[in-house]
Amino acid sequence: MIEEKDEIDLFLDSQVKTEKELLQEKCEKIYYVASSQIRRDIMRAVCFLGKRKEELLKETCLDEAALKFHTEILISTDFLLLDEKGVYRLTELGLQVLPKL
Repeated sequence: MIEEKDEIDLFLDSQVKTEKELLQEKCEKIYYVASSQIRRDIMRAVCFLGKRKEELLKETCLDEAALKFHTEILISTDFLLLDEKGVYRLTELGLQVLPKL
């Protein structure tokens, strides 16, 4: 089902964000991801080489539902991606943040 955008959505989409607003959003996104020990652990486990779901389940001791919840957050905030081979990999942003975790 495709949602149609109403006038408010169209208005919000048309607003140009200032550099300060963009920086604020980036900081909030990083804080949200980094505020969870589980998400930090997932990012450390994925590291530079990437990991499959089974490897992450074993290394993080999470159940499938918890892993899915946290990986979806990491993907939606552009820290993680799932490639066509089923391997989780850090994005450019994820790689930038990794040394600080």
